[in-house]
Amino acid sequence: MIFILSWVIRDPGDVFIQVLYPFFALVLALVFPLVWFRTIPIRKLEIFILSIITTIILGRLVWHFHFAGAIEEQLIMLAAGHYWAIGILIIVGFVMFDHNKGIAAGLTIVLLSGIISATGVWGDMRSGLASGETLIYLVRIHLFLVLLLGLTGATTILRDKLKDALIRADVLQQLVNTDMLTGLANRRAAEKFLSEQASAVARYDRKVSVIMADVDYFKQVNDRFGHAAGDAVLEGISKILLNTVRDSDLVARWGGEEFLIVAQETTALNGKDLARRCAEAIAGNPIAGINVTMSFGVSELTAQDSVDTVLSRADTLLYRAKNSGRNRTFSDADPVTALNDFPELGLNAGQI
Repeated sequence: MIFILSWVIRDPGDVFIQVLYPFFALVLALVFPLVWFRTIPIRKLEIFILSIITTIILGRLVWHFHFAGAIEEQLIMLAAGHYWAIGILIIVGFVMFDHNKGIAAGLTIVLLSGIISATGVWGDMRSGLASGETLIYLVRIHLFLVLLLGLTGATTILRDKLKDALIRADVLQQLVNTDMLTGLANRRAAEKFLSEQASAVARYDRKVSVIMADVDYFKQVNDRFGHAAGDAVLEGISKILLNTVRDSDLVARWGGEEFLIVAQETTALNGKDLARRCAEAIAGNPIAGINVTMSFGVSELTAQDSVDTVLSRADTLLYRAKNSGRNRTFSDADPVTALNDFPELGLNAGQI
C-alpha cells in the first residue's frame, strides 16, 4: 500500500518511483499467496522479504545521492523517511535472525548506507553543491544507526538470556513434577493438583472423584519376568490410563505400582464408571506380552474433606477391592448393603 500510494502522489520528475515502485509492489504482493499456501519455508520467505525491502530502500538512497539533484535539498526528506527506514531494517534483522546473523545483517546495511551516502555527498562537495555541515549531518545520522545497532544487539542478548532462563526453569519445573519412568505427574504434583481441587470443591461445590489404582500381583511380574518387564508394564498402563481419561483429568504415579486419577466434574458414581473403563482397557490389552489387571478404589471429594481424608477413603476402598479378589472396583457410591461389609471404612447404614 505504501508503494502504491507513493506512486500515486509521486513528483512528476521522480523516475525511480514512477518506474520501480509498481514493480516492487507487485513483487511484495506475490508474497501473500506464498505465505498463505505455505509453499516456501518461512525462513526463506523472511530472507526474501528482507532482501527485497533492503534493495528498495538502499536503491532509493542511490537515487537521491547520485541522480536526484543536490543533496542539501533532500536532507529533510532523507532524515524523515529513508534513514528511519534503514533503522527499522536493522531492528527487523534481529527479529528475523539470531543475534550473530542480526549483527551481520545490520552491519551490512549500515555499511552500504554509509558508502552510498559518502560517495554521493563527496561528489556534491567537490562540485560545490554541499557543505561540510552536510557531511557532519550525515555522519551523525550514521553514528545514530551504529548506536541503534549496538542497542538492538544488546537487547537481543538479554532476550536470549531470558529465554534460556525461562526454558531452564520450565525444564526444572517439569522434572520436579514428573515421574521419570512413566512421564505422568508424580506424587508431589498430584498432591498440589488435589489440593487445588479441594479448594474448588469447598468454594464452588464442584464434583471431583479421586480414584486410587493398584496393579494386581505386580511383585509376581517383577519376579517372573524381571524389573525391565515390570517397568514396561508400568509405562504401558500409564498410556492406557491417559488414553481412557479426559484431558481435564489428572493421572499420576502415586508410588511403586500405585496410580492416582483425579477426575473433575465427576461424581463417585461416574468415577466408578471411569475406573471400570480403565480396568477393562487394561485387562483387555496384554502389556509387553504380559496379562495384568488392576484394582480401583473411588471416592468423591466433598466440601468437608481434606486431601488426606479423601485419599485415605480411596485407599481403603482400593484395598477392599484387592482383598475381595482383585480386578475389582469399589466406590463410596456403592449401595449401603455393600458398604455394611466395610468395617475398615468406619461406615454403617445409619451414617450413610
